[in-house]
Amino acid sequence: MRVLLIEDTPRLAEAVAEILRKSGYGADVAHIGADGLAMALTGAYDVLLLDIMLPDMSGMDVLRKLREAGSVVPVILLTARQGVGDRVAGLDAGADDYLPKPFHASELLARIRAVTRRPATYRPNNAIEACGLVLDVEKLSVQARGGAVAVELTPKEALLLEAFMGRSGSPVSKSDLAVRLWGPHVSLVDNRIEVLVHALRGKLEKLESPARIETVRGVGYRLMNGQLAG
Repeated sequence: MRVLLIEDTPRLAEAVAEILRKSGYGADVAHIGADGLAMALTGAYDVLLLDIMLPDMSGMDVLRKLREAGSVVPVILLTARQGVGDRVAGLDAGADDYLPKPFHASELLARIRAVTRRPATYRPNNAIEACGLVLDVEKLSVQARGGAVAVELTPKEALLLEAFMGRSGSPVSKSDLAVRLWGPHVSLVDNRIEVLVHALRGKLEKLESPARIETVRGVGYRLMNGQLAG
């Protein structure tokens, strides 16, 4: 999962980004609203952490422009303001949650899990389930549902599998994967993705699971459950 933090205080931004990375998330930081909005509109992120007080524009303006552009990415507002009116205004503008500063790391991570739940995946204790696989994004391991064997993954392999599991059964383009794995400014290099997919396929073969990664010619890849695809 990839998170974008839009926060103008460098020390706080880096501290939060470090918490996210240690918890298995990909994390990028923008310090002004315009940069954050441009990055958010790439579609590379699963959730946005948005400070209301930014030097060039209000975080509320960033949020409104994001929603006006049609983005449905979950947004958690971060602010030192404690008033009920501020919380209501943020939620009415399209935010999914509101977290006042200062906050505890465990609460931030819990709120991220809460706003990113999807019907196709199950996330107890930061785990994701799809196509008969259970991915633990904190421990960087995957196992078959109900299986006793867990296979260790590299951080990039875990991000790749998470991207497939979040859209299980549907093709994911190589360009989308590249942005998710290396950020919005990456130049697409097919070989890097192909090497990762090959390695991930080898690890999934060690599990007693019918899940497999299919190549979708001219597009990218998709994760399928072999028993269902039969």
